[in-house]
Amino acid sequence: MTRATTRRSSGSAADKPLPRIPTLGSTCLLIREDLGLSRNGAQQRHGISPSHLFNIEHDRYVPTFETLEKIISGYRLDAMMARHLRELRAPAEHLAPADKLRECVTANDALIEHLHDLEQRDILAAYVDPVWNVLACNDSFRAALPGLDKTECIPTWLFSSHARPVFPQNPKEAAHSVATLKAVLGRYRDSEQAHDLMRQLRPHKEFQRLWTSSIRVAYGRDTNELLHMRDPETGELASYRLSVADVSQSQDVLLLTAIRKPYSGPPVT
Repeated sequence: MTRATTRRSSGSAADKPLPRIPTLGSTCLLIREDLGLSRNGAQQRHGISPSHLFNIEHDRYVPTFETLEKIISGYRLDAMMARHLRELRAPAEHLAPADKLRECVTANDALIEHLHDLEQRDILAAYVDPVWNVLACNDSFRAALPGLDKTECIPTWLFSSHARPVFPQNPKEAAHSVATLKAVLGRYRDSEQAHDLMRQLRPHKEFQRLWTSSIRVAYGRDTNELLHMRDPETGELASYRLSVADVSQSQDVLLLTAIRKPYSGPPVT
């Protein structure tokens, strides 16, 4: 495991670089800094010379599989961070433009009918792409996320003023969203959606703070970890069990569902 999930503070917040899409080199650099190691100190962990590590950290050189595994084991990285580094070493995955995916979904009668069926069962549902652009959703989903129509993108909505009244645990959900985005943006780092999303989120101060304060990455969400939300119209609190399933062979289209449960979150004043 990495020794900490929060990077050590060095200078003021204004001195920290703005968020950017992860690369293998930049992520290796952040991990080493988080561990408080110099390149000489890191060599004691994994045996890679400081000069070679410098070239890796500045994306001047792509390490071999064997070298990358030395870094992973030397830094004692957890499974999610190890997966993240391996994905960053691999070629970026292709992702079709959101507009094209949206057309494919809305033209598929069976997919849209399924949204209606879930609506009848009081299940919030949406088709999204891997970077969480909404391709289509049912009425319940849209009503639960007021203001979503401004961007049709869940991460940018989450960092908007519309989201604050909805989530009683907004800071926790925002931090988890950032950890998830690091993994997703790294995987699809060459896609139009990844760069568009980063351009939209980068100006937000809270996004900047969460992105630069932690090296944590996340893949999905524990199904036992409920999402706690407030109804934007009635103010009533409820908890939701989320699930995400692939609905296309390319994995470009995902079905996100949220099943309502009695509220089980912390007391909210």
